[in-house]
Amino acid sequence: MFSKYGTDLYFFKKSRMNHLNDHFLRRLWLLIIVLFVCGCAEDKVVFHEVKHPHERLKTSELNVYLQIIKSLPDKKAPALSPLYAPVPDWDYSRELSVKGLIKEEQKYLPNRWFAELEVAKVGNNPRLIKAIKRNNLSVEQFLGLTETISLAAARTHYEDPSELRSIIRAGLYEVKELNKIDKVFAKFPEEEKFDLIRRSAWLCRLTRAQSLLEVPEENAALLKKHWAVITPYLPEDALRDPLADIVDSLLDFGLPFEELPKTGSDITLKWSPRDEGIHIGRDK
Repeated sequence: MFSKYGTDLYFFKKSRMNHLNDHFLRRLWLLIIVLFVCGCAEDKVVFHEVKHPHERLKTSELNVYLQIIKSLPDKKAPALSPLYAPVPDWDYSRELSVKGLIKEEQKYLPNRWFAELEVAKVGNNPRLIKAIKRNNLSVEQFLGLTETISLAAARTHYEDPSELRSIIRAGLYEVKELNKIDKVFAKFPEEEKFDLIRRSAWLCRLTRAQSLLEVPEENAALLKKHWAVITPYLPEDALRDPLADIVDSLLDFGLPFEELPKTGSDITLKWSPRDEGIHIGRDK
């Protein structure tokens, strides 16, 4: 038998326990639902570092890039400097040694898209900046993502890595030989200057082949899989073969012909059909 107060206390404790149990169960179910929803939702891309071309590219990162470019009025990649450094074209009066000129060229090869000028170009595009911030990226992170995707697109031109390795072997040898030349470039005869500039193109071949070989094959495969979707939104030079524009004129076209001031011009040549050394006819 319970007293009046004892009975009231018993029912109070029982009611309190039931309330606590209900509260606990509600919190438990809420936790289960949250975990279930988070597990089913698509992973949100969170950028903490700048993406580099040698790192694995994810489909989600590709989608972020597309969202940014598609949000722009013209739906085109921003106008940046060319993806690759140009082939050396030294002035014949340069007073540096060939070795010095090669070292000078090498300074401009890496991280060209992260120079202050390129960051400023992006910064002067308000719509682009707004789209970048909307996707929680910095300007540098956007440039890194663009470079990674662009080089992956370029890598699709070289499915066989052995071709790139062959170019790298030849390039390492040529650049090594050029680095041995301490003579001032301006002091070479014009014919030798022409040949040295031709050989210096190997520096670009080497650098481009090395950067392409560092791109994971998975990145190239990802770009090929979504090629029709992604290509309209890539920089133009990302769609071209990076080594196609470096032509060795001597190998492809034979000995170069150039009219030098000392040798005169063809326009001033005088001849007559009656000259014994002249033969007129058709090439059979």
